[in-house]
Amino acid sequence: LFIAFNILQRRAVLLHSSLKVKKAYFEKFATNFVAIPEDALARVCARVADSGFVRAEDADERRVLKLMQEVQLVTSAVPGSSAARIKMRNEIRALMLTKGMPNFFVTINPADVYNPVVRLLAGEDIDVDNILPEQPFNYWTQSLLVARNPVVAAQFFDTYMRAFIK
Repeated sequence: LFIAFNILQRRAVLLHSSLKVKKAYFEKFATNFVAIPEDALARVCARVADSGFVRAEDADERRVLKLMQEVQLVTSAVPGSSAARIKMRNEIRALMLTKGMPNFFVTINPADVYNPVVRLLAGEDIDVDNILPEQPFNYWTQSLLVARNPVVAAQFFDTYMRAFIK
């Protein structure tokens, strides 16, 4: 699952990433960007890929690093990126302003085929206080018990919901 998400995220980075420069600096940035030799850009990129931190060795590399500081990567369409999280937060804030504070909903799923309380309600003699997770549990037997005793399943649901509400 993580590998599939990683592949999808890399694809989104390649398709939806863009660079952003302040409008006041755009012409100067474009002029400086065109003037940088390709080999200086390649050297800086290779060192960034290797170590993540680069110190300029000549004037061209200093210009590359300066341009890198002036550019911001825009990745708001890339799932999982920090820009995408900021975008989602801003959307939530906008919804709160227009629609009001959010309501809180809880979905409860009292699975009667997994809970030993059902066996207790069905009349089995079990010690509820000393049930250990290591004790064997037969899913098929519990399913048959619930299917044959729907009243027990309803009692379990009622007990479970009352305990949750309190």
